[in-house]
Amino acid sequence: MQLMQRKNERGSQAVEFALVLPFLLIVIFLVIDFAFLLYDKAVITNASREAARAGTVLSATPWSTTSVAAVACTYVTGALISMKSGTKTASCNGTADPVITVSNPNGNVPPAFGDPVTVQISYTYSGFLNTATGWISVAPWSLTAASTMNHE
Repeated sequence: MQLMQRKNERGSQAVEFALVLPFLLIVIFLVIDFAFLLYDKAVITNASREAARAGTVLSATPWSTTSVAAVACTYVTGALISMKSGTKTASCNGTADPVITVSNPNGNVPPAFGDPVTVQISYTYSGFLNTATGWISVAPWSLTAASTMNHE
């Protein structure tokens, strides 16, 4: 009797694996997608910090909000991971590029010593699961990073 019972259970593990596999893959892809999201958040945070630092330190190049934004743009251009559709440009003015805002109390003129320079970067992360699969819809995440430093 014991032998007959085992014979009837052949292949049950394969069926159980086939039932669990789609859920396992979804969890794995969600973990990967969340890791990409955290990575992109770290990239825009570091880019805002680097640009704020470049905007507060005296340099040979003339100060302008465009030159400070270019530092952040250069930092994020090749580093962001996103499956977002749209245009990406080297000057960060495409539809899939982050929005970089530089502000100081004096506008586009060089800040005075001690004036704060703020660099804010906003980016909409569209994950792997949004574009790779049509049946899983994860809402795009809006990421924002801002750094403020005083002019030296």
